Amino acid sequence: MTHEHPIPTVHIYGQKELAVTPDLLHCEPLIIRSREHKFEIKPHRHHGLSQIFYLKRGHGEANIDGDPTTVKAPCLIVISEMSIHDFIWSDDVEGSVLSIANPLLESIEKSLNQEQPVIKATLIMTVRREQHQLESILDLLHFEYSHAPADSRALVLSSLMQLLAIWLERNAPDKINTASQQNRTAEYFNQFMALINRDFIEHRKIESYASELGITAPYLNLLCQQLVEKSALQLVHERVILEAKRNLIYTVQNISEIAYGLGFTDPAYFTRFFRRLTEQSPKQFRVKQNTQTD
Repeated sequence: MTHEHPIPTVHIYGQKELAVTPDLLHCEPLIIRSREHKFEIKPHRHHGLSQIFYLKRGHGEANIDGDPTTVKAPCLIVISEMSIHDFIWSDDVEGSVLSIANPLLESIEKSLNQEQPVIKATLIMTVRREQHQLESILDLLHFEYSHAPADSRALVLSSLMQLLAIWLERNAPDKINTASQQNRTAEYFNQFMALINRDFIEHRKIESYASELGITAPYLNLLCQQLVEKSALQLVHERVILEAKRNLIYTVQNISEIAYGLGFTDPAYFTRFFRRLTEQSPKQFRVKQNTQTD
């Protein structure tokens, strides 16, 4: 399938990706953005996250990487990072949308001790069995996401996502479409993002990442610019900032401890780095977050 205009790469649909947020999971009812966009979601893709759609009621047309499919409730759709997708939903659509950031997906992959788990694939499946268990997991995710206190929220959400991943492993069809079926440019990009998630604390040079991928640093920068309009170094820095924000929100470590834990040898340099990318110091960010949750 060809497109006359570049496919937008966004964070959550309808929001141009301006910054990485400390939340590794976003939950919302399917109807919210469907109604906002008059039940027609234009072609787009996401970097840094995968999505899960649960269609509890209604029907629609799903077009994923140029493969149009009619979907009817109850149905589960998993969309891997950088897969181009668009939807047309019926006006009675009901269900859930989960957007799962790569660091959480990598954690789930390790906990399952399995390469390429179903939760990182692309698939459309009719929910023929264990529907009650699936909806119970999703209900708990929505409740914890919306109402849980900050001190336990991340841990509970991570545990529930592991449970959802196990449900998928048990119930998904044997034949699924994986991210390896995407074009080569997207494959390189996905591999690069996986390397960043693995090694961001080591502060590797872009040339080192490119060499491991078997490509040149200029080409790596070019494909990053083509897909997400950011340089390779910007993506590495965003991953460091993401971890810094999470530590500032969810731990009681002081700024120096966080800096050393993120591979910085000088806490003062870490503070300057954080301020340059976020326009506030780590202390200011922590105070602001604590004020918002009080």
